[in-house]
Amino acid sequence: INAAVPTSIESGGKNVTSPLTITDDFDNEIRQGNIGYTGTGTAPDIGADEFNSGSSKNLNLTMLIQGFYDAGTNSMIRDTVRIYLRNSSSPYAIVDSAKAYISSSGTGTFSFQNASNGVNYYLNLIHRNSIETWSKNPEMFSAGTMTYDFSNAANKAFGNNQIQIDLSPLKFAIYSGDQNQDGNVDLSDIVNVSNEAAYFTSGYFPTDMNGDNITDLNDVVITSNNASSFVAKIVP
Repeated sequence: INAAVPTSIESGGKNVTSPLTITDDFDNEIRQGNIGYTGTGTAPDIGADEFNSGSSKNLNLTMLIQGFYDAGTNSMIRDTVRIYLRNSSSPYAIVDSAKAYISSSGTGTFSFQNASNGVNYYLNLIHRNSIETWSKNPEMFSAGTMTYDFSNAANKAFGNNQIQIDLSPLKFAIYSGDQNQDGNVDLSDIVNVSNEAAYFTSGYFPTDMNGDNITDLNDVVITSNNASSFVAKIVP
């Protein structure tokens, strides 16, 4: 320890006085030495668990992606999604963000370092080629946890901005087709997807609307259908 410099984690903590003597242990444990030690040492045992820079808040989310979902198997191709926590009042500033891998059943856990219990946040959901979607209302963490399910009703999204993708079980998903992430599914997305489909582009690209790692006619159809319906993001 440099007695002259406060550590950054202390955010302005006071300098310690040299020489420094540690006389207490949070867990009331002593350092007994390596295995086999038979001495009577009483030095305090400062463990890693006693250094705590703050606790994370976990969001247990369920959501589905239109093009990635198969109603025949009631499952979805897995992909990465980002959630932004936004303030509940205009201009809805971003408080924190987290990324997670969504499972085939549509579930994922997002951990936030800057969120607080008892504070309302909008959930702002972003996927690489889908329409940006927000939660219907601001939600809050309680005891470090929040659970939210977009998939069980269209109105779980702000402005009811989801599409029904399964009848049994009844499921809803965020719209696919926003290849260029401008908030609309329109002609520019159709052109971009069609150009890649002409070459049967393979790999992890935003033109692949159904997640099979090939850009083809199936992806063009998804994009065209949503463009015809003038699908666009709806935000507070």
